[in-house]
Order: sequence, then structure tokens, then C-alpha cells
Amino acid sequence: MRGSLRLFTWFGIPVHLHWSFGLIFLYALWIGYENSLDLMGTLWLMGFFIALFACVLLHEYGHALTARRYGVNTHDIILTPIGGIARLEKMPEKPVQEFVVAIAGPLVNVAIAILLFGVSMLVFQEERWEFFKWFLQQQFSFAGSDETGQVLEETGMQPSGLLFYLPVLVATNIGLVLFNLIPAFPMDGGRIFRSLLAMKWGRLRATQWAAWLGQAIAVVFIVYGLWVNAFTLALVGFFVFTTARSENSMVRLDDFLKRYKAKDLIRPQFTRLQGNDWMQTAVALLQQGLERHFLVFDFSENLVGILEESSILAAIKKNALSQEIVQFTQKVEIVSPEESLQQVFYLIRQQGNPIIAVSDETGLLGVIDEAGLYNFMRIQSKG
Repeated sequence: MRGSLRLFTWFGIPVHLHWSFGLIFLYALWIGYENSLDLMGTLWLMGFFIALFACVLLHEYGHALTARRYGVNTHDIILTPIGGIARLEKMPEKPVQEFVVAIAGPLVNVAIAILLFGVSMLVFQEERWEFFKWFLQQQFSFAGSDETGQVLEETGMQPSGLLFYLPVLVATNIGLVLFNLIPAFPMDGGRIFRSLLAMKWGRLRATQWAAWLGQAIAVVFIVYGLWVNAFTLALVGFFVFTTARSENSMVRLDDFLKRYKAKDLIRPQFTRLQGNDWMQTAVALLQQGLERHFLVFDFSENLVGILEESSILAAIKKNALSQEIVQFTQKVEIVSPEESLQQVFYLIRQQGNPIIAVSDETGLLGVIDEAGLYNFMRIQSKG
């Protein structure tokens, strides 16, 4: 993804750090400055943020690895200042599967909270354990700073090191569970809500209702966030609002695409190029403006690949017009005429294939290109 740094790959899934993540460390420096922390205290604070986002990362892996069980791969996981994003190829369409994938993330945070609480029971004894429980309760209480300060002064203990990290991380993971279960689609709670609705009313209607509720909750996030100067919450609300609308549009598009097959928009007339033709031939065809991408064949009329417009332009730039076309040929995707238009859209739009071949047991039937697909969709949507 643009604007991100690849950190590592785990379980076959790349993990990227978005450039804006650097704002987290600037925020830590600002907190350290405002609270007169020394260098070690500031480093401990940065370490806490790293631990926090490690929990967020494990949350996203919960989604990704559960989705893999249902045959859904994950492009990558991106860490941003407002959370993590596991970019799944798609969500499972079966409501039960979507429910399991959606709830897997919060369940990971539940497991982390239980594990950290168990570690705390082993690490802290007597007064420190009592202090741990009290400090953990403060994370969910509305006690004022004066009351908290009075308790700290009386006990003579200060939340520092593990005595700070563990209760705050336990509370943070519980908070992540509660926050993610808010039914604001496309957050985890919203996806759980949609999956439950889809079990009775179908995916399309369930998505519409979940998206409407998600956008309403997002507006509340935005207004409240701006009102109390909680700009991160307002930013989350904006993200939820736009993503819910986008998801609703994508589901409506999927519903439309499922009604058609590849055979409904095959273009049987297309230009054939030979692998040993010069690139000058392709340039001449491109200049005519009738076609932009071409199928390439060998001497025996076997399909060997495609020649994309970008490859032709690259040949012009390199002044390689006397080279053979086969040197610029890319792999071709071949589909059956009975293939769903949903898969055709995926190959063209998401996989970046500008033209695909349609073939059955009788041989090559024709092609489907990007322009033809969008023109077909435009006409059918107005019909």
C-alpha cells in the first residue's frame, strides 16, 4: 500500500505501518513533555503504545486467520494511528462465516486480557496485588483526579513499570472489545449485526440496514468528538461513515453482478496479434483507437498471452518498435462462458487484468475487456 512501510510477514500475511503512525510517537513525546517525564519515562510510554498496537495487530490476525479457514485470503494488515486494518479479499458471504470472522478479533482481545490478568496474579503479591486491582478499577471508574491522587498519596505507591503496564493493557483490551462490538457497520459489531440480519433477510437488505445504523452512529461519533475535542473519535466516525456507504455500494454491486455470466458480454470480434510481429504493428493498432489491449498467439494459433496498452507505451518510450511482441507479452486469464460476472469483475478490477479471454471446450469464444465490462454495467443499470 502506498504511504506505508512493510515491517514483516507473519503467517504469510504482510504487515505494513502507515506513515501517519509516526504521529503516535510525536503524541508520546508531547505527553512526556506535558507531564515533565524524563527520558526513561518517555521511553516507557512509547513502549506502552507499541504494546497497545501489538494487541491491535493480534486482533487483526484473529480476523485474517479465521477468514483463511473459509478460503478467504488477506492482502495485508495495515497499522494506523486509529487502529489496524486487515484487508481481506472479501468477507465470507455465508452469514454464519461472517459472524465467526467478525467476532474472532474481539475474542482475541478477550484472550489477551485474561492472559495479562493471569500474569498479574503471578507477578504481584499482597499490597501490590491489591494496588493492581484498585488501579485496574480506576480505568473504568469516573473517580476524579483529586480522589485518585489522595489514594496514591496514602498508599505511597505509584503506578509505574509493570504496575502501570499490566492493568492499563488489561483495561485497554477490554475497552477494545466493548468499542469494537458497537453495532456501527463496518466495525466488528456492525458486521456481527449484519450477519445476524442476513440469516433471515438476506445479505443485500441486511447490509442496507447495518450501513444505515452504522452511519447514524458515525454521526454521533463525529458530533460528540468535535464537541468534547476528542478528535480521534471524530476521525473514527468519519471513517465508519464513509466505509459503511462504500460497503453498501459494493454489496449492491455484487448483487447486480451475480445476475449475469461472462457469456452475456463476450466480444467475439477482436484483433489477433502474432508473437513474432513487431511492436510497430501494435502501435499502429493502438493509434487507431479501436482497441487498447490485444491477445497474442503463436504460429499454431495457440493463445500465449496479452499485450497491454501500458506495454505498448513502454515500447514507444524505449524506442523498441522493432522488437517482437512476445517480449512484451503478459500472462492471460481465461474464464468459462458460464463464469459469474462477479468473478470477471474481480479479475479485471481487483487483479488488474485489462482484458481476459473466454473459452470453452470448443475453443476461444471471444474477449471481455475493461471498457466493455463498464459499458455493459452502465447499460444494464439503466435498463
